[in-house]
Amino acid sequence: MKTVSLFIGAGQTIEQNLLGNYFHLLETTAPVDINFMMNGAIQSTAKNMEFGFFSKPSSGFDGLFFTSATAQTIKIAVGFGDGGYNRTTGSVQVIGQQGAFTQGRVNLTNVNQTIIAANAACKYLLLQNNDAAQVMRVTLNGVAATAAQGFRVQPGGTLELSGYQASGAINAIMEAATAAAGNCEFVSG
Repeated sequence: MKTVSLFIGAGQTIEQNLLGNYFHLLETTAPVDINFMMNGAIQSTAKNMEFGFFSKPSSGFDGLFFTSATAQTIKIAVGFGDGGYNRTTGSVQVIGQQGAFTQGRVNLTNVNQTIIAANAACKYLLLQNNDAAQVMRVTLNGVAATAAQGFRVQPGGTLELSGYQASGAINAIMEAATAAAGNCEFVSG
């Protein structure tokens, strides 16, 4: 199977001498008409086809004619046998998940510290323990973190919440006293 990109001018018909029995229209911005040719004669026609269209003419083809009402570049795949493509063109927009992020750094010791205030609208949380040796403890329900209470985040490790979010204050502490305070990077939104 091979893929070919073709530019078609508005109202123009272009010919491609391609041999195969499988055709797939991978990319278009507007509908195109396709004539499947064999030995100079039209074997079948597909009108107003858009991306995703595929065909397996029973007698195959040795040429293709493309006509478009608008100027565009199309991409096709041609080959023998069956084929497939799980690719979509265009752009994807996620609705309802955008928003401002807060990013910061907090120096931690073996004393509890609130690193993010309670936020009922929080949709995402990422914490990273930047200490090279100390384990960080994190609580998500507003209760103070202790050396024995909270999620353990190993040195260099992360804690990420991307689904259901905690709405209480996020507290953190280092499990042991350190000569220099360890730090925690965070992003929330």
